[in-house]
Amino acid sequence: MKLHDTALRAGHLLLARLPIEAGAVRLRALDPADVEDFLAYRGDPEVARYQGWQPGGREAALTFLRDAVPPPWDEGDWAQIGIARTEDDRLVGDIGLLREGVAQVQLGFTLSRGAQGRGWARIAVGTCIDTLLVPLGIARLRGITDSRNTPSLRLLQRLGFEQTMREDLVFRGEPCTEITLEKVAGPDLR
Repeated sequence: MKLHDTALRAGHLLLARLPIEAGAVRLRALDPADVEDFLAYRGDPEVARYQGWQPGGREAALTFLRDAVPPPWDEGDWAQIGIARTEDDRLVGDIGLLREGVAQVQLGFTLSRGAQGRGWARIAVGTCIDTLLVPLGIARLRGITDSRNTPSLRLLQRLGFEQTMREDLVFRGEPCTEITLEKVAGPDLR
C-alpha cells in the first residue's frame, strides 16, 4: 500500500494534512518509489556527516520509506516527511519528527547537496512548523546540531530557535560540540 493512498492519509494526523505546497518545495509523504533519490542524498558522505543516522542499503531504504510515519505517532516515535521539488515532485530531502511528548517534537532535516543554499530547507522546516505541527497542538520544538554544521545552526536561529544547551562530546570518533536549540511555537501546553 502506498503512503499516498487516501484511506491511510485520512486516518493519520500527519499524513492527512499532506501534501503542503510551499513555493519551490512540497512537503509530502515518503513513498517506496522515492528510493533512488533517497539513497542518493542519504548516501552522500557530505550530507550524512553531521546526521545521527547511517546510510543504508536499498532494502533498508525501502523499509524506511514504507514505515516513515508510524500509525499512531506516539511519544518516542520518529516520523519522516518528504521534501520534494514542486516542479517535478522529486524527493530532495526529509524532515524527521521525534514525538517527545503530547505537545513537544524534536526535529531534524536532511537536504541533498544540490538542493542546499536555495532557501528550501528554511521554507520546508518553517512550513512544517507553521502549517503541520502548530495546528496539531505541538507547542515546543527542539533541534540538535553539531556546532560545525553552521548552515543548520543558522537555519534554526532564523526560525526563532534559541540555544538552551551546549555539550562537548565525541561523534563518529571526532570531538564535537552539540548545540540544542528550542522554540515555543504556540501556547505552552505543559
